[in-house]
Amino acid sequence: MTILTIDIGGSSVKSGVFTDQLMDQKQFQSPTTLLEMQEKLDEMITSYLTKYAIQAIGFSVPGIANQDTGRVDGVSSLRYIHDFDFIAYFKEKYQLPVFFENDANCACKAEIHLGIAGEIKNALFMVIGTGVGGTIISNGQIQSGEHSYGGEFGMMLVDGRRELSELGSAVHMARKYSTLKGQEYTGEEVFALAESGEDDAIAMTEELYHYLALGIYNMQYTIDPEYIVLGGGITKKTDLLENIYRKLAEIMNYGQRCPILPKLRVAQFGNDANLIGAALTVKGI
Repeated sequence: MTILTIDIGGSSVKSGVFTDQLMDQKQFQSPTTLLEMQEKLDEMITSYLTKYAIQAIGFSVPGIANQDTGRVDGVSSLRYIHDFDFIAYFKEKYQLPVFFENDANCACKAEIHLGIAGEIKNALFMVIGTGVGGTIISNGQIQSGEHSYGGEFGMMLVDGRRELSELGSAVHMARKYSTLKGQEYTGEEVFALAESGEDDAIAMTEELYHYLALGIYNMQYTIDPEYIVLGGGITKKTDLLENIYRKLAEIMNYGQRCPILPKLRVAQFGNDANLIGAALTVKGI
């Protein structure tokens, strides 16, 4: 089966063709309006349709993929994605079967069925991108919760008022640093500046690691998984786990008794996990 798989994220939209593996990947920056998003998606989808005999389209989306209404519910950094009949729009436009799933659930499916997590029965998947999403796995099954908000770790208030999606995101860190310095920086550039010794960059990356570790600590002692699997663009940093473990060591010495150190893994498929999981969703997995 030849599947066009698309991952809609707060910072970028990624795509590829999936048969038994992912190929011919493309990417564009996420637009600021729904109309521009639809235009860019149309251009991208059309380019694939001229090259491949696409049989279905699978989307990884932020927020909650409401399978009953075909709309994207919940909240995300792309507010406009919730403002139209998502499935109906693409079905009518391309006359193909169209499927969608929450982005963190897609990443989770990829890792469970094809990646590192197949043997893990109780785990949390934490996808760190423009925001922070997640999935809870209990006895090998995704636990969506009563209102389908299970795993919305980014909504956790980690300093009393601000959410983990803000304080644990390299994208938001870069925006704050850019405001401070008066010019645009990416997350990768802020990390590089911190490594070179720039004081403000060091302070902001340290804050980021702290809040990621704090969120992970809270999730460990609330849900008690065997592993917490990290995905998203930030996992390209080879020293990510080292820095989170360093901050966890500090947090676990705040005074409470903490016998369990969270066990962390980086997702095998990294940024491709959402695309692979969206294709698996088309296959009914």
